[in-house]
Amino acid sequence: MLSPPPRSFFLAGVMQGARGGRDLADQSYRPMIAKAIRQHFPNAVVHDPAERMWDNLQTSRERIREAHAALRRTPTVARSDLDPALMELTRIFHRQTALAGTCDVCVVFLPDNEPSMGTAAEMLTAYNAGRLVVAITGMRQNLAVLACSHLIVDSIEKFEDWLSTLEVSPTTMEGMT
Repeated sequence: MLSPPPRSFFLAGVMQGARGGRDLADQSYRPMIAKAIRQHFPNAVVHDPAERMWDNLQTSRERIREAHAALRRTPTVARSDLDPALMELTRIFHRQTALAGTCDVCVVFLPDNEPSMGTAAEMLTAYNAGRLVVAITGMRQNLAVLACSHLIVDSIEKFEDWLSTLEVSPTTMEGMT
């Protein structure tokens, strides 16, 4: 599946998780994983949806935060009634999720047994598109992780070890498709 070696990676991982509003998960894993990828594949393109999302929304961040916070007080949410800023956010989510299905490898980071619905959507998109999905998580018994991952490792270090096997032998994933 990885011959030739991967040229593009998509970084999926918990951003909001089970949190509400402005409370986001620690995102320090993103540059760590991107650095590991670039050490092994310097010419690879690494797509980070967190960076891309905020780049696309620079002028409307505060508006999105306000509209998002207002949802907490809304008992029924109709998509057709969403604030235009939230509609733009959902369009970006759909584009980014679709991007996961175009990359050679979807790298998933779900620490501390914290599920993420957005990450599950990205994983499923990549898996259904026939892309390699590598999860970095302890959630080996989570059905979405198990069903949509070709490889599950428990740490970024183990992910780096796996990357190094690709440099030596791109066929190490044989049989994992």
